[in-house]
Amino acid sequence: MEKLYRCVYLIAIFVAAVLVASSAEMFTDPNDLAALHDLYKTLNQLPQLTGWRLDGGDPCDDDEDWIGVACFGPAVAYLALNGLNLTGYISPKIGDMYYLQLLDISSNTIGGEIPHVLPPNATHINMADNYLSHNIPPCLHGMKSLRHLNLSHNLLSGPIGNVFTGLQNLREMDLSYNNFTGDLPSSFESLTNLTGLYLQNNRFTGSVSYLAELPLIDLNIECNYFSGIIPRHFQSIPNLWIGGNSLYLPGHNYLPPSGKAGKCH
Repeated sequence: MEKLYRCVYLIAIFVAAVLVASSAEMFTDPNDLAALHDLYKTLNQLPQLTGWRLDGGDPCDDDEDWIGVACFGPAVAYLALNGLNLTGYISPKIGDMYYLQLLDISSNTIGGEIPHVLPPNATHINMADNYLSHNIPPCLHGMKSLRHLNLSHNLLSGPIGNVFTGLQNLREMDLSYNNFTGDLPSSFESLTNLTGLYLQNNRFTGSVSYLAELPLIDLNIECNYFSGIIPRHFQSIPNLWIGGNSLYLPGHNYLPPSGKAGKCH
């Protein structure tokens, strides 16, 4: 009987050790790990992504160092891959990273579309200075925590849909130096906490009335095809650039700042 108890005891120790080892191997949230694996693949498994693996690994383990990855407990919270000369495209599985707060892939040569699903709880997204094409995905309106969005210096084009509804926490947005066309969507006026907006060097047309009541401190709409009346509120915006458009203010000798109007298109 003593041998039986000893055998059971040893088996229990073995099982416990296996469970501990398994939990250690799976410390990183499985959805985050799967998303990183797929992202590594779509970014062409480049050597500058040091520490990354195509399968396996544990980026949230202190013993592993995946460049650009930072965790809070088992969740990937920050993904900063800016300026690494990355190519390829952004994996659509990045939208599965539920706890991701910051996504920065700026200053690379990444192409393709912005994924139709993005990390739902992100507060900062920076995809500037790449070769992203097509348009802003409609999933944006569901990102209630988003505070900073930078999509500047890309190849984004076409009229922007009503994708900004529900983004009351958005503080700064930069869509400059793309090929956006058409009128501004009405959902711009729902950005009631927006203090910085940069739309310069696109091909926007029509009125800027949807920006009239926003609490802007910085506004740059230079080098577009906006037309019509300048909202009176614009005169109270501390940092304002509106040159290179066909805007006017009736009854006032109002000259917009020259800014970069000489470099339009």
